Order: sequence, then C-alpha cells, then structure tokens
Amino acid sequence: MLLAIKPKVAVSDHLPLAIAARGNWAFGDLVSRQIIRAAESIGFDEMLLGLDEAMQSFASEKRLDVLIAGVSETAGPMHRRFCNWQQPGGGLAPLTLVDPGFYLGFGSDGRPNGLKDMGIPAPREGEFWQTHLSRHALHVFEFFRRIPVPIDPDDANTERAHLIGGHLDMTIVARDQVTVRQMHTWPEDKVGQKIDPFCGVAQIIYGSNTELRAAA
Repeated sequence: MLLAIKPKVAVSDHLPLAIAARGNWAFGDLVSRQIIRAAESIGFDEMLLGLDEAMQSFASEKRLDVLIAGVSETAGPMHRRFCNWQQPGGGLAPLTLVDPGFYLGFGSDGRPNGLKDMGIPAPREGEFWQTHLSRHALHVFEFFRRIPVPIDPDDANTERAHLIGGHLDMTIVARDQVTVRQMHTWPEDKVGQKIDPFCGVAQIIYGSNTELRAAA
C-alpha cells in the first residue's frame, strides 16, 4: 500500500550534494540529513572520513542502502554507496563505502535490465548523460515500475509488490549546485492504495521495447 508520495532524494542547500536512500524511510531520511549537515559543517572529504567510523553504529534492524552523490574538494565529482546489512548472494559488504560506478538501484525479478535490454540506445557522441536520461528516464522507470519485487529483498518467497510510482524527479549534482526537476507524475497512484502500473494503460510489446498507450 502506498503510504506517502515524497521526494526520494535529500539535497543540500549549500553544497553540490544529494543523497538517495532505500529501506526504512524515516531512518533513511534521518541518516541522509545527518550526512548533509556534516558535509556542510566540515566539508565533503572530511564527512566521508568521519562516515567510515560513524556508520558502524547504524542500526542493522532498520535496513538502509545509501547512495551519495557529491563533489570532493580534492577528487571532484564522485559517488559513494553503503548499506547496513549483508545483502544476498554475496553482494555489497555491510558498512563499507564503495564506488558503485554506473549504478541502477532498482529491484528486479531476474530478467536482464541493462539499458540495451530496455531498448534504450547508447548516448550520442558528445551527449551528456543528463541529456540522454532526460529523453529516456521515463522509459527506464516504466520498465521497472511494471516489475513486482519481493517486499523483503532477502526472501524471494515474500509477497511481491510494485514499488515505483508517485512522481519522477531528475536530480543533477553539478560542481556548484544541485538541481531537481520533476519529469513525470502518475496521477493514478493514490495514497492508501496499492500501486497498479497497468491501471488505465494497454501494453504493446515490440521486441525489447514496450509502448504504453491510454486504454480506450
């Protein structure tokens, strides 16, 4: 059941810094704000150094997966990711900051889910990623929106649900600022109801591409 529609990403008002968290929403929001306050107080690099020690105290019973996008004073733009529990299949080690590289943080059902699998072309020569994703982000999110994922990511036998909806924002961290632009809303998603990605649409599938049209 959809409990609320809120921004997924916490951003700094003073630094080029944005944080996305998955898991317990209230805990994720608290940790995100703590990280932002620390970076605003002592700088991005010092915050990362302190985070290595501070995150050892994060409660593991409230699962959390955090992606940090910011600009290091010494190394420039970077991503860092950590979680506070051992993920299945020998995934990300708990309480360890890593560089995730190009990262799609979606739940899936085992099907191939690279951009090519979604029918999305590679960026044009010289094209910035934000421009490329501005054109194709909705297609990416519709692809994952229609995949029911386990409520408990560690137990494939738990109830599955569609977890993507509400609205879609694009957050861009540049060297001097963070910008957030709302790209799409799903008006059919109602607080107090389950997300139904097939409500009011008909699917027409051509190879790896899926087109959504309003149902008659």
